[in-house]
Amino acid sequence: VSHDNITLEKLANTSLMRDKERLQRLLDTTNIIPWEACAKSRILTHVGEQAEQMLGYPAQVWLEPDFWISHIHPDDRETTLARSAEFLKSANQFQYEYRMIAANGRIVWINDIVSVEREGGKASRIHGFMIDVTERKQSENTLTLLSGRLITAQEEERKRIARELHDDLNQRMALLSIELEQVGQMLPDNADGLAERVKGVQKKAIGISTEIHRMSYKLHPSKLDHLGLAPALKSFCAELAESRGLTIDFRHEGFPAALPRNTTLCLFRIAQEALQNAAKHSGASKITVHLTKSDENVALVVSDAGQGFDVDSNKMTTGLGFISMKERLRLVAGTIDIKSKQWTGTQISVSVPLKNVLSLRPALSQDS
Repeated sequence: VSHDNITLEKLANTSLMRDKERLQRLLDTTNIIPWEACAKSRILTHVGEQAEQMLGYPAQVWLEPDFWISHIHPDDRETTLARSAEFLKSANQFQYEYRMIAANGRIVWINDIVSVEREGGKASRIHGFMIDVTERKQSENTLTLLSGRLITAQEEERKRIARELHDDLNQRMALLSIELEQVGQMLPDNADGLAERVKGVQKKAIGISTEIHRMSYKLHPSKLDHLGLAPALKSFCAELAESRGLTIDFRHEGFPAALPRNTTLCLFRIAQEALQNAAKHSGASKITVHLTKSDENVALVVSDAGQGFDVDSNKMTTGLGFISMKERLRLVAGTIDIKSKQWTGTQISVSVPLKNVLSLRPALSQDS
């Protein structure tokens, strides 16, 4: 029995050694750095040899106090440390992304996946893997640049068409209406039937002119350029309420006249899409729009008490309008949250930071 136990132990040790060798070979062929650190001091106590290959610093140097902190990109350092400390209070797993400066000056994007060991409920040790995601980030940045150019081109084309509708076609319709009025005045007194027809045509011309103005404003509201987001959105709410027979309660708090153009345009287009969807699909007689600003972000909430929908299965969240919302928000580092249930209404909440915010998020499989 003793001999059998020794044999089994040897087999187990051999199997364990093979597994460790396989893992080491896997790590050696990937841009992944395994590491361990003290949770309180953030001083690394172990780092894999892959660290030198990825960032150019020998593994031993990484163990020096403040090495990791001092080599985080200066623009990311404060946010990275603050969010890390926040997650360490309660999360057993989390991940975040930040930039580090390599030995040759190259900027490397790191996706850091962290596991937390606790003693008495407090974080004592942390360990995880740093993954080089620079190529992915570069691809994302290229996509964002192209997407931004596409949206800019789209807005410029909208602006051009709106200007032509307002300055050309609408002016022609106005002249036509004036000429019809003059024709009506020139008719003899006994041509009542013809006079009524001329008035009817003039009324239609005025209606077409009004519709052209509405289309022009929908394509590109001039108030957005001259007065800012709050007045332009207030005007759009009033116009939509009148045309749809709705009540739209628009409120804004702490709002400045000037915001970055991309932020202004993003929030206006999202509000426009959300309001039109609510007017068309919700069945609600009242819609609320709330626009607020803090030192850190601008928030927009569009809500109704209509029929609502299932967010997970409804085609509205996969349609072009919603995709456009998400793409616009991605360009300004914004977020969107949709809450809706059937017969209880819908609330769309959007937040756009006034400064660029580092992308940090809990792991999908976070424990608490």
